[in-house]
Amino acid sequence: MPKMLIFIITLLLILSNQAQANSSAAEAAALAWLEAIDSGQYEQAWESSSSLLKKPLSPHMLERTIGAARRDFGAVQSRRRVSVVRETSMPGAPRDDYAVLTFQTRFENRSSQITETITPHLEEGTWKVSGYYLN
Repeated sequence: MPKMLIFIITLLLILSNQAQANSSAAEAAALAWLEAIDSGQYEQAWESSSSLLKKPLSPHMLERTIGAARRDFGAVQSRRRVSVVRETSMPGAPRDDYAVLTFQTRFENRSSQITETITPHLEEGTWKVSGYYLN
């Protein structure tokens, strides 16, 4: 096998492993943030958030906003990741590294699953949540 082909295959494997590690780190940040939200620790969630989320929202506003959206849902029963998509741009945000994670989540007081979308942003080498949406 020519050396150039071996080099290209090796490079692709390294890049693939690095991308997978980045997605895993983004998902870990998202799950830690969601765990704080699920347990009512809004200040902790806000502290670990991206500046993109912190600038428009105080910890109290984060609690009011998410609390109102999830008020009647009850406790989280299960959460399953459906997809992870890497992006370099998001509406209204600077070009950078983002991961868009979608979860199917079952809550105690809901008969059907809810779609949660959470967007970690790579900020100064650390994944931090910059957006959260319920559908």
